[in-house]
This record gives sequence, structure tokens and C-alpha cells, in this order.
Amino acid sequence: MIGPGDWGGVSWMVEALAASAILIALVLLARRPVRRAFGAPVAYALWALPLIRLFLPPLPQEVREQVAAPLVAPLTQVGQQVTVFIVPAARDAAAPALLTAGSSLALLWGVGAAAFIGWHVLAYRRFRRRLLARATVLDRVDGVTIVESAAAAGPLAFGVAKRFVAFPRDFAARYDADERDSALAHELGHHARGDLIANWLALAVLALHWFNPLAWYAFRAFRADQEMANDARVLARLGPGARHAYACAIVKAAHGGAIAAACHLHTVDDLKGRLKMLGMNRISRTRALTGLATIAATGVGALALTASGTQAAERMRASVETAAKAALPAAIPTMAPVADDVRVVIDRDGQRTVYEGAEAEAWVSANPLPEPPVPPAPPPPATASVAPAVPLPPVPPAPPAPPAHMHVAANVPEVRSAVCAGEVEKPVVVHDEVAGRRRITICTDRIERTSARARAAGLHAAEVERSAMVRAHDAMRAAHRAMAENSHLPYADRQQALAELDAGMAEMEAKRDHH
Repeated sequence: MIGPGDWGGVSWMVEALAASAILIALVLLARRPVRRAFGAPVAYALWALPLIRLFLPPLPQEVREQVAAPLVAPLTQVGQQVTVFIVPAARDAAAPALLTAGSSLALLWGVGAAAFIGWHVLAYRRFRRRLLARATVLDRVDGVTIVESAAAAGPLAFGVAKRFVAFPRDFAARYDADERDSALAHELGHHARGDLIANWLALAVLALHWFNPLAWYAFRAFRADQEMANDARVLARLGPGARHAYACAIVKAAHGGAIAAACHLHTVDDLKGRLKMLGMNRISRTRALTGLATIAATGVGALALTASGTQAAERMRASVETAAKAALPAAIPTMAPVADDVRVVIDRDGQRTVYEGAEAEAWVSANPLPEPPVPPAPPPPATASVAPAVPLPPVPPAPPAPPAHMHVAANVPEVRSAVCAGEVEKPVVVHDEVAGRRRITICTDRIERTSARARAAGLHAAEVERSAMVRAHDAMRAAHRAMAENSHLPYADRQQALAELDAGMAEMEAKRDHH
């Protein structure tokens, strides 16, 4: 059973769980707008807020509520006999039931959290042992061992102390060279970013929130944001030319049945969102850093609003002291002087004990009574009325500030089109300053000369792009057929993946017809 002194830690844990649940809900609401504005890596960074809040330290020990010791009452004098009643201090009648209910809930929560994390640890150990038992080592890159295993359903990364990337046996037959390079870069990116450690931390948070349905949904959203953030990192390193091969690798690897502690390329969570992100323009580094700074500032504010600070501690201390001071005068009345011939009768929980003479005096000396409460101080005497102060004259208004549009206009550059001198083709945009104002000149003649030179090469590039889109469309159609015939995938996941593949093929056909 939880004792009274343990309720400080329990209340802190309840508060931490509630505050982290609020932050989880806020992250779920903000992740999509943040991804569109600042990129997938910034949206993925939002998930650090619930983790940080959950593991903030509790209130200091000295401000936890102290339980008063049992009080002795009452002591009265009847002639030369003193009767002493010693009874436990008055307690709330609902306190035992509350402690019992709290103990049961805390025990249930702890057992559920331990069972959840224990099951995932055992599942991961079985998965790792089964995969490596049938594996062949292919290579070792940046401290990561590359293996090929018949137990791997698709490309995946796993391991924290010993890091691995695993591919299926038919990996070389199902994927071309560009797709294999993209898949390998994706899985190595998970190790480089520390995503495997993040997965275990997320599982620990989910273990503490195992009773909260919102946390289960948030874990799926966290994994989807993790994959999209890694996709953005890989595409930034491979370049835009690798988008088609990367998309084909994702589609070919689409599959269910992922292990929670590993990073799978073949997850079907938010498959359509990942394919859409591949067609988005790359977020600039400045914009991404601005987003990170904004998220950091907002996160500090959110943590400060939900954290337990010194103000809450002071309020708790003040309430405890006020309650103790209010209870003392009523619980312990003043005792009159005791006569020389003293007889003390103690009745404690039905057991009667009698002290007489010297023994009674010794008991009274060993158990002194508290001093009577100090009477309140009298109110202060009324002070003589003071004549009101003479009001000060009003302050004259400040002169109006000059309009700021002149300064703003000076900072806004002038954009114009003109014919630039010379026979060169670059630069096609010239930056200069005239009369203290920046000017941007677009050289129309240089653009025409550059367009004429690139016209013939552009025709060939368009033909290459159309051919690449046809091959990508064929690959997605083949993946669609394979997905429809895959009876091992759960029906709901298979229908979701087929719907997202249909949407992706429709978008690709629209782009191909446009070209």
C-alpha cells in the first residue's frame, strides 16, 4: 500500500503524465503545418517535447506535504485527579479508501508499463536472433554491418550497440542498382540520425502511457514523421535526380508487420504522405533553421507552462502550514495546573493504564504539553486622515513619430526588366544600388540567348524525363499487382496501400500527360 509520505512522488508522476499527454496532443495538431512550412526534420523534432516534459525532475523533497503526528487531547482536571485520553489524531474517513484505491491504480499502471516494455524487449530479441541466424554478411559501412537474410521482409535497420542493416535474399533481383543504393542510404541514415535510440525512448514513453489511446496513435505518427525526416535527409544528399529511383524503392518495399524497435523501409504508415513529400521542393537551410529556432522557443514556453515550479511548491507549503495552525487550537486545549497528588489514567485504543503519585508526575514531565496559542495582535489604531496630494499637471503628449513607410520602402528592392549591355549570357539577374535603394535587373536579352542555346538540349532532356516517368509508372503498376496478390498482409493494410498506390499512379499519369 502507498503510505502518506509516498503521495508526493505519485502526484508528480500523475502531473507529468497529464502534462506530457497535453503536449502529445499539441504535437499531433502542429506536425502537418510545421512539415509544410519548415520541412519534415523540423516536424520530427517536435516529438522531443513530450519526452522532455515526462522526465523533468519532481518537486524538491522538502516541499512535499508533511503528515502531522497524532495529537494528544484532551487533558482536564477534576479535583486532584487528572484523566488523560490518548487517541489517534482525527483523520478523514475517506483516507483509507483513497489510499487503497491509489495503491491499486499505481500497481496496475506499473504492471502494465513493465509488461509492455518487457514484451517489446523479448519480441526484439527473438526477431534479432531469427534474422541473424539466417544472415550472410555482405559489407561493413561506417561501423554498420550489412547483411542479407531470408528472414528479412524488406530493407531495415536495427541495433543500437551493434548496428545492422538487413536486406532480403531477393534484394538484387527485385531492385535495380539505383534503387539498391537509395535503400542502403535510407537505412544508413537511420543509424546516422540516432533513430534506433529514439525508437526505444518512444517505446518507453508509450509504456508509461499504455492506458492512453492517444499515445498509441501518436506513436504511429511519430514513426511516420521519422521516416519522412530520413527521406528528406537522403534526398538532400543524393540529389533530385534520385527521386524516381527512391520512390520506386519505397513502393516495392511496402509491406506490413514491422518490429517497433527497428526502422523499416517497407512500412505502410503514411505511404501516400511519403510519396507526396518526394515531389515537394526542398526547404532551404535558412528556413529550416528558422523553424527549429521557432520550435525551440515555443517548446521552452510549453515546458515552462506545464512544469512544476517553485510557485506550486510555495502554494503547497502555505496550505499545509495554514491547515496545521488552524487545527492546533481546537485539538489541544489549555490544561490547568496539576495538584501535588496526581493520578493519570491513560486509555489508548481500549487498553487502560493508571499512573499514581511519582509515576504520574514522571509521566507528565516526560510528556509536556504545548504552549497555549498566542492571541492575535490587536488591530492598529486608526491613523489621522491625510490630506490628498495635489494632482500633478498632465504630461503633454509626445510628438507623433515619423511614418515608417519611408524606411520600409528603402529596404524593398526595385525589380525591373531591361536589355543589358554585352554579348555574355550570364548573369541574367544583376543586383546594384541606385540612390540608396537596391535594384534587381532581369536581363531579357541574356535570357533569350541562354534559352536559344538550351532549346535543343531541352528537347532531349524532356524525352529522357518522360521515359523515366514511364518506367516508374510501370514499376508502381507491378507493385500494385504484387500488393493485391499478397495474402500475408492484413486486409486493412493491403487496402490502404492499394489506395495510396492508386493515388500515386494517378498523380504520375497526370504529370506524364502534362509533359
